[in-house]
Amino acid sequence: MHELPFQSAADQLGALASGKVSSEELLEVYLSRIDAHNGTLNAIVTLDVERARHEARKADAKRASGVELGPLHGLPITLKDSYETAGMRTVCGRRDLKDYVPEQDAEAVRRLRAAGAVIIGKTNMPAGNQDVQADNPVFGPTLNPWNTARTSGGSAGGGAVATAAGLTAFDFGSEIGGSTRIPAHFNGLYGHKATWRSIPLIGHVPGGPGAGRWGEIDLACAGAQVREARDLVPVLHATVGPPERDGGFSYTLAPPRASELGGFRVAVWPEDPSCPVDHDVVTAMDDALNALKAAGAKVEVRPSGLPADMATSHDIFLRLLFGAFTYDRSGLTAASNTALLARLAQHPRGVAMHALRGTFQSHYSWLQADVARHELRQRWTEFFRDFDVLLMPVTPTTAPPHHNKPIDRFGRRIQVDERPRPYWDQVKWSAIANVAGSPATTIPVRTGRDGLPVGLQAMGPSGGDLTTIKFAEVLGRELEGYQPPPACM
Repeated sequence: MHELPFQSAADQLGALASGKVSSEELLEVYLSRIDAHNGTLNAIVTLDVERARHEARKADAKRASGVELGPLHGLPITLKDSYETAGMRTVCGRRDLKDYVPEQDAEAVRRLRAAGAVIIGKTNMPAGNQDVQADNPVFGPTLNPWNTARTSGGSAGGGAVATAAGLTAFDFGSEIGGSTRIPAHFNGLYGHKATWRSIPLIGHVPGGPGAGRWGEIDLACAGAQVREARDLVPVLHATVGPPERDGGFSYTLAPPRASELGGFRVAVWPEDPSCPVDHDVVTAMDDALNALKAAGAKVEVRPSGLPADMATSHDIFLRLLFGAFTYDRSGLTAASNTALLARLAQHPRGVAMHALRGTFQSHYSWLQADVARHELRQRWTEFFRDFDVLLMPVTPTTAPPHHNKPIDRFGRRIQVDERPRPYWDQVKWSAIANVAGSPATTIPVRTGRDGLPVGLQAMGPSGGDLTTIKFAEVLGRELEGYQPPPACM
């Protein structure tokens, strides 16, 4: 049982199917570990123990009856606290929702339950998904299990920590600018951003709750954080597909373009002057390139045909992002809006300038950004005719220290090889896939000089989720891959 909570979800599903362990037993293993470690890490903020036990017993009884089972049957999992869950508190890190208990599940949650997953509880995040670490005024910060002085990442930081520390089989999350991939990189996991609009976000709290529940925030998409890349496949099979309201429309995941590392055509974007990376990320990229070359993969570093430079892509992303954030202001008071405007006006450069312009842009301005987005998506479609994946950094560094400016989001800094850089550089590499609508999967590569995990990400063509996942799986075998945090063993 000692290794069981750190096993892949695939291995745990195999153990459940063979009868080596029951769902009820596996749940109790995780509840015991939550008791032992969550008080320090603050990864899981709401538990529903009695319902989880009831569901685990039902899962075991259903398995014994011999009926057809779903792809996640009996597996205990957690959810990012931005997904509505019937009868379970859903806070999204916001004071105004601290007592909110939905009456119905988000669509993705309904699908996970239908696939047989047993939901243990909800994981921590920043208020309204709007930060690169999991910290909020309701629950406080989530700590990185590799070094509690470092951030968990965000916005799905609680889920990444819970998964890395062996408190759940996997965490199901969401992102708009790297929120699954950045915490996965900081905690040594495989994290996946699904193709835009392939998994419905109906019932994902920003945009709700209640009013606006049937809308979906622009750029946002679902994702998950796991200990082995192959664990992502049953998650996608359980959740991908259009909502019922779309009628006859269907969505089919394309098969992987290659099955072995040597069969992949890999473009590599190792660095960019608009977002420098540190020595640890450079070393991780070297390790990956050596593995690719040894396997015989077709590799092209800095291909000339990239659809856009980072600065152009990121400008489009920011215009769309801050336009999307205007959708739901229910958690803001008039006073906080005034304070936000005052801070933006004091620092009218960089991301602060984009925030000010994007938040109050005209509809015509947003339409221009939307057209630019779709033109860029078409160029990426053409690019991926010649390449299967694009390998690039996730963020410029390993997990930085917790920021010390919780209110002033635009005055924070990070250190990149001891040089100060804007805090929001952390989203630049990940945002490339968000504005393109493409799937992307992180790969844990090595341990950095500071003892923290270092990962890279593989972006692929829209609908090519299984390609980026397979690439992450076979490349991860040649590298360090997931390792349990020593303090949590």
